[in-house]
Amino acid sequence: MSRLRSRRRYLQLLGSASLGVAGCLGRDGGSPSPTTEATTTDEPTTTYGPTSGPDERVTATPPGDPSLSPSGTWPQYRFDAGNTGYNPDVSVPADAEEYWRLNAGGTPVLDGDRLYNLHGRGRDRRALVRRDPATVAERAATPLVGYGVNSPPAVAGDRVVVTTFIEAFCLAADRDEVLWRGPEMDGIHGPPAVGDGVAVVSGGGFDGVPTQLRAFELADGSERWRYDLESDAKGAPAVADGAVFVVTGDAVHAVDLATGERRFRGEARTSEWTTPVATPEAAYLSTRGDELLALAPTDGTELWRSPGSGAPVVADDVLHVTVDGETATLSRDDGREAAARFAGAPHARAREAVLVSDEQGRLAAYDTGEERQLWAHQTPEVQVADVISRGVAAAVPVDGAVYVVAADGFHGLGPARD
Repeated sequence: MSRLRSRRRYLQLLGSASLGVAGCLGRDGGSPSPTTEATTTDEPTTTYGPTSGPDERVTATPPGDPSLSPSGTWPQYRFDAGNTGYNPDVSVPADAEEYWRLNAGGTPVLDGDRLYNLHGRGRDRRALVRRDPATVAERAATPLVGYGVNSPPAVAGDRVVVTTFIEAFCLAADRDEVLWRGPEMDGIHGPPAVGDGVAVVSGGGFDGVPTQLRAFELADGSERWRYDLESDAKGAPAVADGAVFVVTGDAVHAVDLATGERRFRGEARTSEWTTPVATPEAAYLSTRGDELLALAPTDGTELWRSPGSGAPVVADDVLHVTVDGETATLSRDDGREAAARFAGAPHARAREAVLVSDEQGRLAAYDTGEERQLWAHQTPEVQVADVISRGVAAAVPVDGAVYVVAADGFHGLGPARD
């Protein structure tokens, strides 16, 4: 199998593209909770390729046709509060094809019959949108603020939490309503982690603003605790087994979820953009030296280290991590390679299938048990001004569908039809 050259920027893109990018740093002037009537916007449907606009991305708007038949959940960034990227309860199609490709916003999360994401190009990208998972038709939208909003949101029961550069918003899952917002904590770069009735947010880096980890009660937004990070932390936090893990440029911190007390602080030569992955058995993070560390979640003792870049996808007894541009499968016990490699970097795993993509915008599904490719989907390159872009930012699997956010738009893949 051909080995692709590893590029740090590409791996950083795959590790953090779903986090979104903070926009302007201005505030919205303390305006009241921004809610609107649910609306559906009829726009002309155009197709793919060069357009009259500044780029060549797809401009077709929802609803997509034909309809997908999805079921299952993917409730937050990398599936769960631990960022494992693994859903053992859904299966990707054994053979897949594209049903539609649309201008339908950023990385989605799903919970049953609802899909949530931020608006797409040419729309208000600072609005949370509730959509039909079959066609991504818009059901309701809630504008948020006049500056940067992070993607994706996190859904928990009847609530959805999304972070802006300054604060967290908690919205009703089924209607256009803000339940609570705030308080201000400038410097939020990533999505929240939601677990055990708590939303954890990292205010991780902005000039002159203290870097803090904060926990808010999901029910009413009251602050449970705050923890000083001492230096920038711009990745997403991870929650597992009663602890919160977050990475700064020189350390990994573990904090008790109930009290905010420090469990441990371990020095690590890593990046402030690193997103850790946590399970009850271990916490995982990659270093600037392209090594993957496995740490004991109780005291930070190093369990093992192995070559690896980016946030791994962690399954039951193995994990998948990028090594030299390929997806390597490692034993969770000792970090040794346990199977053949697959071309590309890992996004997600559903039961036995792992989804990977390469720098040419090709997404592929591999059966990890049989070590064979199930199918592949090529996303096109696009031109924005004088820059050519290509790549897959996120792949979200559920039963009956895979949602792909790529440089050219939002793809809905379903089972191959006769």
